[in-house]
Parts: sequence; structure tokens; C-alpha cells
Amino acid sequence: MRGVEGKTGKNRFGFSYALLALGVVTYLGVWAYSSYAAEWRAKAAAPRIDPILKVIKDLRQYQKTRATFPPSFKEVEAAIWKHPNPPNYGADGRSFVLGNYYYFYTWVSPTRCTLWALPVGPHTAEANSYFMVLTPDDREKWKGPALELKEAASISGTPTYAQLGIIGMVQQDSLPPKRK
Repeated sequence: MRGVEGKTGKNRFGFSYALLALGVVTYLGVWAYSSYAAEWRAKAAAPRIDPILKVIKDLRQYQKTRATFPPSFKEVEAAIWKHPNPPNYGADGRSFVLGNYYYFYTWVSPTRCTLWALPVGPHTAEANSYFMVLTPDDREKWKGPALELKEAASISGTPTYAQLGIIGMVQQDSLPPKRK
């Protein structure tokens, strides 16, 4: 029993208590990080409609400088956005995904265009769909539930009021006209 001679009870357990405290601190740190990471992943997967404001602003800026709305997002990319690595705007250049929303653009006339914003991703049911008719100074906004894949595939760029009503879209208040 040579290894235990001269040891007191207090010194024998001091190292064990230090390891226990280190283990508890490590456990709490890992638990806090995993909770934060799970919340961050959930927020990243949730659809965010905030980027639509920039899209609307840039479409209007293009219309203001060229006196017509662009035929596709590719023209907005070339004139205003100028991304170093532009996103994929689809085969006809009228759609892209940003912030877990699918944007679908349709040119109607030099002073009118439409924009759909449809939620995509794992949290689609928690977000709303939007449809807007844009003019240089005003917008007509429609809001409704997230659309199923079948419904989203059948939408048109210029739906009638009846078609919007059938898929559950409700017209929201329009912006008051700007005073010059």
C-alpha cells in the first residue's frame, strides 16, 4: 500500500472535483451551442420575405431609368445588381429563389409588371404567398396561404381576380399615391 501512504482525504478528491467541474462546464457549453445552432438552422430554413423590398425597389429603378419595366431579371442584373456570380434566373430569366422564396416576374406593359413571391423549403406552411402588381408609383398587393406544388405550377403571371380568389389570395391595402 505504498501509493496511499501519506495521502489525506482532502487531497485525494481535489483532482476529481476539478474534473467534475470541468465536465459540467463542458456539458453546459455543448448544450448551449447545440441549442443555438438548432435555432440558427431553423431561422435559416424559414422563408424570409424581406428581400422583396429590394427587388421591388430595383425593378422600379430600372423602370425609372429606362422608361419601361424590364422583360426579365437578366436585364436588372446587367443594369443594377451586377453580382460577381449572378444567381440562376431560370430558362427565361423571370424567376429566382432568395431567402426561401421563389420569385416569379412577368412584364405586362412599360408601366406595369407582376411579381409572385412563393415560399419554398421545409417551413413552407409557416409562410404566406404574395402577388403584386407594380407600377412606377404604386402597387397592388395580394396575400394568401402557401401554395401547394400543384397550385404553384398552375399560376399565371397575370391572373384574374377570380383566379386569385380561388387560391385564397386576399387583397391588402394599397400604398397611398406619392405626392410630387
